[in-house]
Amino acid sequence: MGTSELNTIAQGFVSSAYMRVLFEYLKNQGIDASELLNEPTPDEVDRVLIRYPLQRWVSHLQSAAARLGDPLLGLHLGKTVTPAHFGVVGYIMASCPTLGATLLRLQAYERLVHEIDQHPMEAPIFDGSDLVVKWPGGSSGGYGRLNHEFSIATFFQFSRSIASQDVELKQVCFINPEPSSLNAYRDFFKCEVLFNQAVTSVRLPLHSLTVPVKKPEPILIALLEKQANEFLNQLPTENEFVMSVRRCVTSLIHEGEPELDSVASRLNMTPRTLRRRLDQCDTSFRALLDAIRQHLAQQYLLDPALQLSDIAQLLGYSEQSTFNRAFLRWTGSTPNTYRRSIQL
Repeated sequence: MGTSELNTIAQGFVSSAYMRVLFEYLKNQGIDASELLNEPTPDEVDRVLIRYPLQRWVSHLQSAAARLGDPLLGLHLGKTVTPAHFGVVGYIMASCPTLGATLLRLQAYERLVHEIDQHPMEAPIFDGSDLVVKWPGGSSGGYGRLNHEFSIATFFQFSRSIASQDVELKQVCFINPEPSSLNAYRDFFKCEVLFNQAVTSVRLPLHSLTVPVKKPEPILIALLEKQANEFLNQLPTENEFVMSVRRCVTSLIHEGEPELDSVASRLNMTPRTLRRRLDQCDTSFRALLDAIRQHLAQQYLLDPALQLSDIAQLLGYSEQSTFNRAFLRWTGSTPNTYRRSIQL
């Protein structure tokens, strides 16, 4: 990958966990990673607040792949990942009761692992008897081929390492161009692997969410999540204006349907100005409102004491049926189906 190609890599960061995995792998191959990458050896102690620019990480992957003569480095690197590599986040996920709970924690603490253009991993979508997990989209190469393959390989390997039974994938899709041979990918993921797709995604059976984790530790999770939340609070936030709109919408949502006019008034600006400034931030009022409601809905559905009618009211819907339709649009599943599938 040349300089011009690296300049097309999206903006973002990866945690020091990524670099530790790469350094360890190169060391096991008899290569001095510090010399090859011109990068200090990362601290062996988990330092989630130490982050590396995505462009730098992708460049290091390319350098390592070239030195090893290994175009499949993303897969080979991902295969070595353990919960310990990801420190507090890894231990939280390994201590969950089920893989479904693990996936929720991954969404909650994703920024401590990686952050790309402030576009998070999309909420899982229910598609019949399957669950589809999508990663940030973009044009092919926008996040680096090896980085894409490392991310999906890590997701699969991590799930297999903590699950009490085999984890099966049904399909893996990459936005990357198709390689000359697919054999290594099919052998690794043991399912259909497609390239040149619109998004990078993984499709797995819905029942995978209920697979128990080997060593659930509910008391440990509470302690670790307190620490992880403190880390999250120390990370740079998204655009301050968007954050102020989010806070305002969240404060109004329990009172009923938040209106753009009322939010604009709270922020001492005209509705037209609010629309324009959100557009400049590449978002919209409706998109923010939907995202907030979806996030809150998924959190509320984890509480068995809350009825669907209660959740609808908490989200500002006048009728439960309206909430049901919205949740189906967001996830491809009804609230009841979602609640049954995530057994916390």
